[in-house]
Amino acid sequence: MADEPETLTPDEARVRELLGELGSGGPPDGDELTRSIVSTARWQRPVRRVLFALGTAAGAVAAGAGSAFRAYRRR
Repeated sequence: MADEPETLTPDEARVRELLGELGSGGPPDGDELTRSIVSTARWQRPVRRVLFALGTAAGAVAAGAGSAFRAYRRR
């Protein structure tokens, strides 16, 4: 049993290839990791505000449309 070659499906082979690439790199440098986190947080703050506003507006439109539809069905 142990001498038999392992047969992988194409999907399993792709997963193994991708995980192998991830495992080949070392851990990130502390300074580089800090810079990366700070830069990510800086661009996410303004984007979060816009997405929150869009979500609020979409919720208001959906509530208004639902209310109008219910009023239309009551006639």
